[in-house]
Amino acid sequence: MIDPTSAAILLAVMIAQSPSNPSSILQLAPTGRFLSTALGNTQSFAGMDLMPNTPALFGTTKATSTFNLIEYRPHAIPWSGVDAPLDDPFSYLFSPVRNLAIASQEQFGLRWDIYDVIVYQGATTVMAGNSAAEGVNRFNLRADLKLWDFGGHATGRITAQMRQTNAFPTSSDLGTKVGSDITLDSNFTGHLGTRLVRLRYEQGLLDNRVMVSVGKINPNDYVLNNPFAGDETTQFLASIFDGSDAAQVGFQGYLLGAAVLVVPMDGVYANFVATAPSTQATNGLGADLLGTGLWWFASEVGIVTDFLGDVDSPGRYSVGFNTTNASYESTDLATARSGNGFWVMGTEYFTADVGAWAQFTYCDPSVALYKSEFTAGLSIQNCFDRKGDGFGVAWGFTTNPTGDLGVQTVTELYYRFQLTDSVQITPDIQVITNPTNPTTDTSQSDTVVVFGIRALIHF
Repeated sequence: MIDPTSAAILLAVMIAQSPSNPSSILQLAPTGRFLSTALGNTQSFAGMDLMPNTPALFGTTKATSTFNLIEYRPHAIPWSGVDAPLDDPFSYLFSPVRNLAIASQEQFGLRWDIYDVIVYQGATTVMAGNSAAEGVNRFNLRADLKLWDFGGHATGRITAQMRQTNAFPTSSDLGTKVGSDITLDSNFTGHLGTRLVRLRYEQGLLDNRVMVSVGKINPNDYVLNNPFAGDETTQFLASIFDGSDAAQVGFQGYLLGAAVLVVPMDGVYANFVATAPSTQATNGLGADLLGTGLWWFASEVGIVTDFLGDVDSPGRYSVGFNTTNASYESTDLATARSGNGFWVMGTEYFTADVGAWAQFTYCDPSVALYKSEFTAGLSIQNCFDRKGDGFGVAWGFTTNPTGDLGVQTVTELYYRFQLTDSVQITPDIQVITNPTNPTTDTSQSDTVVVFGIRALIHF
């Protein structure tokens, strides 16, 4: 007998997926093997981006297309062929930028990602003296340069990424105002203004089964990376679903560090990450944090499965741990506190467009804002046969380290509309039960509903 939760998930999938869609839930059948033999899937889950459709700068294969700066290009480059009900007022304006981006990728191995996202949220209840609404705007400029690949066996690349973040009408996250340590909009990380978020060099070795990454990195690129909730510009907004708040010491920002990613065999990976963490914001590379004596280390081992017999519907199941001498309050060795944590995580694509995940994270109360956390969710892409639309629902709970504030739960639901060839609009709802006041360590024993709207403009 199927339980109510499973029945609701199956119903949502069947409603959003047309029976004529090749990824219909009705076509599922466990016909595959245990470990995936698709090396690309394993590399992707391990965090290796080999830029397969981009020629290397120091390579011989280049496109022979003719460059035309003013050629009309209606679609944002990542959204080719979307189903947009409205004409795009930005297409003519953005066409030169897109033509330059395509030419630089084809001729120089340089891939661009340029977008602007704005989120506005309002809460039904806030703590006394706080406004009930908050907005965040983020402009993103990222460049990935593929230097060489030596016949596809040893890819080398550089990534540089800058962000400009502004908050309005004030400069604090709405989560703080409703009485929660959870960030309700992960586009706001507490760092306003212009910031260098990534500057790293990556080198593949041994047929790209080993990847070494060094520079300013985000540990969440390599461990606890959720394909259904890792992009706050198109997916879930609450920080509880993006990475983990329980293991948050490594995710407090983009930090100077190094990672080694290993794929010893098809369907198996092992990642190792080390950073110099701090609660202090760093707009530069973060080399100054090396002098604090603080460190954070994590490792994750995972398998990539092929139960359904289709490379477009892999599963990923992993376990990991972290250890550190830094708490969420640490700024130097004088405030250092050691602790450990672990997690288990499972993600599964049922079809190319339908997937779900569940994860549990625990961390010593001495170093984490929350000692344990559980999240689970469902994601559906290209809903109702509309390319670009997307639906997601997720639920999670956290427990406070002091243990006397009860369990705080967060439920989030969104629907993403592909409005034009350049614009996505996403209504979002979050329901928070038993929010905790991080200032006074008290529980409000209340329920807060947060309504949000997100607009993403992709160049």
